[in-house]
Amino acid sequence: MLQELTVGAMFADMTIRSLDTRLLILINHSTANAVFDILMPALSSQGFLLVLPFLLYMIFRSVNQKSIQGKTYLNVALWTIAISCCAVYLGGWAEDVLKNAIARDRPCRAIEGIRLITHCPRSYSMPSGHAISSFAFAAPIFFLSRDFLTMPWRACPLMLASLIAFSRIYLGVHYPTDAVAGTILGVGIGLSMSVFWLRITRVKNSTGVA
Repeated sequence: MLQELTVGAMFADMTIRSLDTRLLILINHSTANAVFDILMPALSSQGFLLVLPFLLYMIFRSVNQKSIQGKTYLNVALWTIAISCCAVYLGGWAEDVLKNAIARDRPCRAIEGIRLITHCPRSYSMPSGHAISSFAFAAPIFFLSRDFLTMPWRACPLMLASLIAFSRIYLGVHYPTDAVAGTILGVGIGLSMSVFWLRITRVKNSTGVA
């Protein structure tokens, strides 16, 4: 019985790996075009800069939008940015721990014929650090800015994070499951820190602590 379970688990693992590799090759080869060959490396290396105009707009909206009590949301906006930055730092620590523990080779080293248009990093592949940091930064913004930003604006950082995560697959330096794992971990870290901050804020408000 134990042997049957072991064989079944190995078969399932092989199937997941096979699908992972096929999806990678599909994205890496079938979606290749001249525009993406310029856009994706730029998103991968400098895509985080695109969030800066959004942060300025978020601060602008937080000052001009007022709560029922007549207060602006500037304090919330500044705390949101701080939480996002802390989530990125925590995500980087989690990335290092998991990559060394899982020790998965990158596709640009493991798969012959991969279409590589950037350098192949020396670090391990699982999970994607770009996906972790991007979603760890975006999740608190999406969650905590709901009182002064509309849904389309709140979704902008998540869309940017998705593009950055996709770019790593397109470039051939990550498997799709690396990006998915990084996304889940990044969102989890960002939301956990957001909820933790909200609970602290509520405790302070209920106890009258300044």
